Amino acid sequence: MPTTSERVEVERKPKLGGGGPGKIPHRRGYGGGDDGDHNRPGDFSSSRQRLRRGRIGVAAGIACVTALFIGLMFVYVARMGTHHYDPVLRQEVYDWKPVPLPYRLLWINSTLLILSSVALELARREMHQKMEFSAMGILPPRLKLAPPWLTITVVLGFAFLAGQIHLWNSLRSQGLYLHANPSGSIFYLLTGLHALHLAGGLIALLYVACGRWLRMRFESQRLTVELTGWYWHFMGVLWLAIFALLHFTRGV
Repeated sequence: MPTTSERVEVERKPKLGGGGPGKIPHRRGYGGGDDGDHNRPGDFSSSRQRLRRGRIGVAAGIACVTALFIGLMFVYVARMGTHHYDPVLRQEVYDWKPVPLPYRLLWINSTLLILSSVALELARREMHQKMEFSAMGILPPRLKLAPPWLTITVVLGFAFLAGQIHLWNSLRSQGLYLHANPSGSIFYLLTGLHALHLAGGLIALLYVACGRWLRMRFESQRLTVELTGWYWHFMGVLWLAIFALLHFTRGV
């Protein structure tokens, strides 16, 4: 039979409120503070979601730019077969004069743009490989000695724009001004708008290339290169389409 002298120990539980001595053990996810762990698996899934949303936005922008240039190309082709009414002569006249294409400059500029797309694709693959190895804590020696493909892309992009300016100056020296002829007006409009859209992508790549000095996160750099790569390759294909249009209508 148990005696009254026996002690019964009572387990004390920490109090959850009321200012008592009890404390809740620190666990990841409790409270509103940051635990300092920025390499959680959720970051990777968040990055994939950002990339997916960004691709949708870039695809929508590419669709709008495509519609714009298709419309301009249609105007170019339609205007070639259209006669213009001259109020002085009081009759319909055909005032379309083909643009004298400097093929040497056009081929040089096209080559520069194609090489820039190749360099950008190599930069994208290098950054993707670096991300995979960094996640494992490994940096392959080859990545340390890899050429600066992103910088090469930026240099080639500026070289293309400089080549376009030289092309316009060459045509102006031959008497082809913006308002001299309908063919020249549409030519400057097509090539000028393309250069303007390409400059937008070049600014984004230049920002990423200077990311080390701007304290830009590597993941943000990679996402920007991924999204700008789509746009940049599209601008290369668009330029080849413009070049083909000018070539096949040169004798009309």
